[in-house]
Amino acid sequence: MGKALLIVNPDSGRRDGAVFAQCVLPLLEEAFDQVECRMSRSAYDVESWACEACASVEALFVMGGDGTVGLGLRGLFEGRRRYGRMPTFNPLPAGTGNGFVRTLGLPSDPAQVVAALDFSKTKVLDATFVNGVSFAHTVTGGTLPEGIREVSSDVKTRFGLSAYAASELLRVGNDRRYRLRIVADGEEIIEDIGSFVAFSANALANEFTSCVPTRLDDGLLHLIALKRASFPALASLAPHALARTLEKSREVLYLHARSFEISCLDAELSCGVDGDEGPLLPVSLSIEPGALRVFAPKDFRP
Repeated sequence: MGKALLIVNPDSGRRDGAVFAQCVLPLLEEAFDQVECRMSRSAYDVESWACEACASVEALFVMGGDGTVGLGLRGLFEGRRRYGRMPTFNPLPAGTGNGFVRTLGLPSDPAQVVAALDFSKTKVLDATFVNGVSFAHTVTGGTLPEGIREVSSDVKTRFGLSAYAASELLRVGNDRRYRLRIVADGEEIIEDIGSFVAFSANALANEFTSCVPTRLDDGLLHLIALKRASFPALASLAPHALARTLEKSREVLYLHARSFEISCLDAELSCGVDGDEGPLLPVSLSIEPGALRVFAPKDFRP
């Protein structure tokens, strides 16, 4: 099967990435002629090594949370620009959360992910970009996402997902709203918004709405905007969430487009990218259909 590169963020989650890597390596060595494992010490390592992989390997695996996977994707697209090719890419979970792995329908344990893959089959995914830079999972903004980004690395290491939950609970009831201008494929909407999340495909979205099921290769960006974070507003969403009709709530905007431009008209507002601090608004979101190729699960049917 040629050569594979495994890039590991040893500080992901509870700083057990190196332990997970030792479980994954034997499985990869069974499938590939040569496997190299590298432990990153910085964001630059992940991005630069992923870029180099475009010149020399057939498969790239990046182990960590969404932020680490996003860095790997940035490196891949820079490598494509330099070398004219990209290896098959797969994220492996090792962090407080990896939404990209969940979106692919894969297990939360990295060894189980590798065991579930068929290295003779691949499938294509859409790639998403914020201001021309690739991201893995989500671009967020507003009151609730700010709580997630304010959780420090040390707190995430000690408390894991419970740190995010505690931060979000403290934000519930804060009804701060922002006047946003959202342009979806040229059509403008101006609305007071509490929080928003944009993504290419997210398994969680299909749990709450059935009007436009999202797929990994539908060529569309999707944006869910919550107008308020007050207790009554959030309580009113519960029946819609249970009935998978979230798009029918007056408190929600659910938009689909090939591109979005999002700006804030009444404040200076930054967005989050894959759970980390991102650029200030305005931002432009775009999609490149079928730009990524990943290994398919053994039960995959085209």
